[in-house]
Amino acid sequence: MVLDWIDQQAALDDLVAIILESSAIAIDTEFVRVSTFHPKPGLIQVGLQSKAFLIDPLVGLDLHQLGDVLSSRVTSILHAAQEDYEVLFRSTGQLPGLVFDTQVAYALLNAKISPSLSTLASELLGREISKQETRSDWTRRPLSHAQCQYAKDDVLVLEPLYEILSEQLEKAGRLDWMHEEMQSIQERNASILLGGDLETQIYKFGKAWRLSPTGMFRLVQLVKWREEAARRFDRPRKQVLSDQSVFSLAISGDVGRHHHLVSQHGLSDKQADRYGGQLKSLIEHTMGAETVSPPPPPLSRHLKNIFKDRQAQVECIARGLGIAPEMLVKKRQLVASLDGRGWKPLGWRKIVLEDIFHAGS
Repeated sequence: MVLDWIDQQAALDDLVAIILESSAIAIDTEFVRVSTFHPKPGLIQVGLQSKAFLIDPLVGLDLHQLGDVLSSRVTSILHAAQEDYEVLFRSTGQLPGLVFDTQVAYALLNAKISPSLSTLASELLGREISKQETRSDWTRRPLSHAQCQYAKDDVLVLEPLYEILSEQLEKAGRLDWMHEEMQSIQERNASILLGGDLETQIYKFGKAWRLSPTGMFRLVQLVKWREEAARRFDRPRKQVLSDQSVFSLAISGDVGRHHHLVSQHGLSDKQADRYGGQLKSLIEHTMGAETVSPPPPPLSRHLKNIFKDRQAQVECIARGLGIAPEMLVKKRQLVASLDGRGWKPLGWRKIVLEDIFHAGS
């Protein structure tokens, strides 16, 4: 097996030309995210025909051509690709267009919802992958031999896993499920990377149902402001403003002076100094403005019983399919199907779960 280190533009251009002639390639990334909002890319690995190419994103290479080819017709094979999407987007300016995520594929075939790559390699290929370098500093140079070996091993198991899992999906009649899953994931990641993950961040506030419509509007605006500030200053969300402070401000709508922000809303002195003026302007802007309906309250006792019944039915169907219940329906989706939000499964899940949700509609 050949291990190529790519830190020259000509070598990268040659690799891109090879990728253009390929139908599928393996992709992995290594990065560091300790005290930043965005991941700091450390390495981009490409696996192709049993060869590993390690691309150094820290030496000023123009990676846009790589992004263009990944966003075209080539299938990118990744594993648990959520953070890889972000690293590739920030490095190349593009998202992979056609993705085969081996973790998702395995979850469509087995009751284990999220096995690690090392687990998959051991189970399906009989290969053992060391995970000792997982948390090492990928932005230091030079990388150690152990780091390079780890990076090579990770990307080289993806192609054979792709072949095995594709064949298993086809035999099970679930290739269409896989294509649908990957399309949905790609669309969601594109939305998040361009506009932020507001839906998930707002959902975290489990007591938001207690807010007034005005308070809920404040919560939405505060979460949106924090998301934008975290991106702009490249800081973790909690360093910009904690969830506790966000919710406290949403409830009261009273920013007050520096001392009030610290004593009543839990901001640090540094946060109050840096963001106090912005928060005051934001809250004032929400006064007398539009409102947002808060989420429904927790399920009643009667609806909880229906929830348990539906959960049991989902688990029964999942056992019959040999996949994890969470792969069919998440708990929050089951709740949303009963609390007035009218959630219903779509696509292949609609067909598989039709009896449950049609009966309850």
